[in-house]
Amino acid sequence: MHDDLLLLDSLRLNFSQASLHLMNISIGFIMFGVALGIKWENFKSIFLNPRKIIVGLSSQFLALPAVTFIAVWLLGSFITPSVAFGMLLVASCPGGNISNFISSVARANVALSVSLTAMGTVLAVIFTPLNFAFWGGLYSTTSPLLRPIHIDPFEMFQTVTILLGIPVAVGIIFSQKLPEITRKIQKPIEKISMLVFAAFVILAFRNNYEYFIHVHQLDINYCIYSQCNGSDDRLLVFEGIQAKPHR
Repeated sequence: MHDDLLLLDSLRLNFSQASLHLMNISIGFIMFGVALGIKWENFKSIFLNPRKIIVGLSSQFLALPAVTFIAVWLLGSFITPSVAFGMLLVASCPGGNISNFISSVARANVALSVSLTAMGTVLAVIFTPLNFAFWGGLYSTTSPLLRPIHIDPFEMFQTVTILLGIPVAVGIIFSQKLPEITRKIQKPIEKISMLVFAAFVILAFRNNYEYFIHVHQLDINYCIYSQCNGSDDRLLVFEGIQAKPHR
């Protein structure tokens, strides 16, 4: 399994600049729909009682990287350094806008989710490089994959403003100024947002189909190995997803 995972290092996902623009437009539309169900008063109550914000950000930037490091340490003999560093990097990053949409669909506290996304994205300028350097250094100080991460504060502020601030503000103002229209379009926009999100996932899967199939084959290999490794009278020779008994 470890040797098979080394093949993942050579994979490069097909994700063009046009796809990024399409994704950003989709996220903006989704966040507008999410904001239709939020009021300014929701944010006021959150910041007057910041305990939830503190717990959320602490979980994001302290607990998640620590738990991920423990998982990487426990799986050390099964995963490659690139997979380990990838897990640590993802755990060091803040939550994204899609979490706000999921919170909306789940009827959770959307204002809290949006607040955590905005503050987490801003704090990521400091905490994402710091966490990756700290936990990555504990994992391996000599790996070439342990590189300094620099996040441009201006680009981060621009991202928060364009993909989160503007759509949310427009959505809240729209719902306040046009409540009747909001009640009529809120449900359809939620359904359209689901379709947009699903379409984007399907498009990404289609463009990288061969890579997903390759990883799926690795999973099948590992399952076969896990089931058959304890038998003394069988030696499995793996070729693709085929397991051939040999005596």
